Amino acid sequence: MDYLERQAAAAELDPGLAESSNRLGVKLFGQLWKEGGGNLTISPYSVAAALALAYNGGAGETAEELGGLLGYAPDERPKLNTAHLALLKLLQDGGPGVELKIANSVWGMKGLPLRKDYLKTGKEFYDAQIKTTDLAAAKSVKQINGWVTDHTGDKITEMLAEPPGPQAVAVLVNALYFKGTWRNVFPDHATMPGDFHLPGGKTVQAMMMERGGFFPYAEGEQWQAVKLAYGEGQMEMVVILPGEQSSLRELAGQLEQGTLPLDQEFESSRGTLQLPRFTASYGTELSKALQALGVKLAFDQQRGDFSRMVDLDRPVYFDKVIHKTFIAVNERGTEAAAATVIDMRAGSAPPPDQPFEMTVNRPFLFLIRDAQTGVMLFLGAIENPLGTE
Repeated sequence: MDYLERQAAAAELDPGLAESSNRLGVKLFGQLWKEGGGNLTISPYSVAAALALAYNGGAGETAEELGGLLGYAPDERPKLNTAHLALLKLLQDGGPGVELKIANSVWGMKGLPLRKDYLKTGKEFYDAQIKTTDLAAAKSVKQINGWVTDHTGDKITEMLAEPPGPQAVAVLVNALYFKGTWRNVFPDHATMPGDFHLPGGKTVQAMMMERGGFFPYAEGEQWQAVKLAYGEGQMEMVVILPGEQSSLRELAGQLEQGTLPLDQEFESSRGTLQLPRFTASYGTELSKALQALGVKLAFDQQRGDFSRMVDLDRPVYFDKVIHKTFIAVNERGTEAAAATVIDMRAGSAPPPDQPFEMTVNRPFLFLIRDAQTGVMLFLGAIENPLGTE
């Protein structure tokens, strides 16, 4: 599809899916930021897709809690699934200059058949590959890690460090790979070393890219924001820089509270942008953060109810939800990957008239999103562009 055809298709999507996926991402980011800060990048879409796949197997109060987080009540799951299928097809048609690959898989425990209706839903609406293996054996680690490696452009190679174990029922995986070329690249000759100010007062030398011209730009009293388009503009990065009297922590708090105007009107403005090159990898276990957001029964060994996934005479619950991301930003564009694994077991102000200057030389927020659907693919904070972890 060209840009206009894709825009028309995006207008037909259920807007609730993008809103709920983004809201989940922002809440999750806020919880994780409280736990540590630093270079932190998540994929709201990847987490939401993996949880939606699990949600189709949930029942009773377990399903109600998951539905509350995902924005669709249990009786609205057909609507959720239809929306996910339409979005999946559109996301993977990102246009020239954009490569976006999304894959889902369900790994069932050998000898423990999952319900046919659940597998049918996974295949039909999430294009999930259905696989069976011995989740207690060492080979399952190699198999699942290999699948993730293949579907993230070799950027994420180790999701599991050990087998899920003999009590494992299933492992659900979502993998996402993104590679985008800037519509307007940063000239190589303009990249120079420059000071980047870390929290606490220290300074490091980062390679600062620079480009002038017209940008979609917005600013408030304590922040600046700019959009950088990929390809023909179907995808974009938004960079948000706190003011010198503000901080990344304050900006992250505004993001979580919904008071950061990410969707306010950006106007085409002439200016100069300096942005550091950076590469960042991030990985975490999401159980604590998800429970803080109200998903408790899914992790309860005595009360977890995923009876729509598998027929067992004992509870089925989330043991772990593992999420990893990788992102690299340079003069040509961005390469990024994300994967989410669920291990389940039984038991502002107007733009100025003068050209703006935006020098990203201190910790900042960024997001990569589908500009036509509004879905956030990545949401992150960079405290140190030289830190790769």
